[in-house]
Amino acid sequence: MSTDAFDALRRPLRARAAEKAAQWEAPQAGRAERRERRRSALFRGFVVCCMAGSLVSVVWRQTEGVARQRELTRLENETSIAEAERVEWANRIQGLQTRARVTRVAQQRLGLHVARDDEVVLLPVPAQALEARP
Repeated sequence: MSTDAFDALRRPLRARAAEKAAQWEAPQAGRAERRERRRSALFRGFVVCCMAGSLVSVVWRQTEGVARQRELTRLENETSIAEAERVEWANRIQGLQTRARVTRVAQQRLGLHVARDDEVVLLPVPAQALEARP
């Protein structure tokens, strides 16, 4: 075999070796690309986190609003029940204070009766007592 034959065999090997050497000789371009990819990945991650945070805040706000609306409805119901009870008690008190009921209870329990005209005695008030009153 001649040296030309060896050179012919070595040429493809040299071409492959040159390609491999080219990979290792140009790391600066790869480093900049990696940095750019890392930045874009971090930016995408940041955007995803912001979107997830905003979605979580919207869900939390809606849940809080529903809970407060339920509480408000419950308090309004309690207030309306308390108001109805107050009106009922006021009506009962007003019914118990009527003259007809008072005279009936006085007659039944105490044996009293409504005074007739001849049973009413008017007492004169001395003038000194009227002047002393503020």
